[in-house]
Amino acid sequence: MKNNFDLIAVSPHPDDAEIGCGGTLALLSELGYRIAIIDLTNGEPTPFNDSPQIRIDEAKRAAKILGIERVTLDLPNRKLMDNLDTRMTLAKEFRRMKPKIVIGMQGMTPRASPDHYQSQLIFDAAVFYSRLSKWENLLDGLTPWRIENVFYYFTARELMLNSQPFQFTVDITNHYEKKKRALLEYKSQFKAHSSYNPPIIDWIEGMGKYFGSLVGCKYAEIFFGSKLQEINIFEKLLV
Repeated sequence: MKNNFDLIAVSPHPDDAEIGCGGTLALLSELGYRIAIIDLTNGEPTPFNDSPQIRIDEAKRAAKILGIERVTLDLPNRKLMDNLDTRMTLAKEFRRMKPKIVIGMQGMTPRASPDHYQSQLIFDAAVFYSRLSKWENLLDGLTPWRIENVFYYFTARELMLNSQPFQFTVDITNHYEKKKRALLEYKSQFKAHSSYNPPIIDWIEGMGKYFGSLVGCKYAEIFFGSKLQEINIFEKLLV
């Protein structure tokens, strides 16, 4: 795989990034940017699936719909933990792929997989380790890569906290259908009439409309950054 990506979204399992920012990834890809998802795990085993290959194939088809590339790492689902090895594994990918922007999954998800929060801890550490000098011996000899633009996506509106320092939305109205189609590829994960999972499209549509209602569009995805950005809203309004 060639390096120099414009944006990489990091996902604990295949389908998480699609839920949180699939519309944005599709939009940016359509604009000509080079976009990828890094899945930390293959997401298996899960209750409805009999083979990891099924999930891998679903993820590939979802990526094709969004127009993006995909890397699946060999970290363990259900046992994903923030430690030196997992941090290094992701930092190596950042050094290889050289992204300008990275987006990780934000926050704990009570009653859902603890892998989600662990992925954020791994993500934050890997961004730091990616830029460190004098550690090439631990990172396959790869040259340090500094990532200045770090953001987080949400997988549920309940995770949106007012205390977060910088929030913005992306209008995905014209790309909602691609996001929906990509998620529907995960047939092994989302059973429309299952008592285990709510209908995924109802959930995604409700979340997209809620975020959209905050900014006056039909569907949106919301993000926050780890630091304030230099955006002069007055200048934009007075043009």
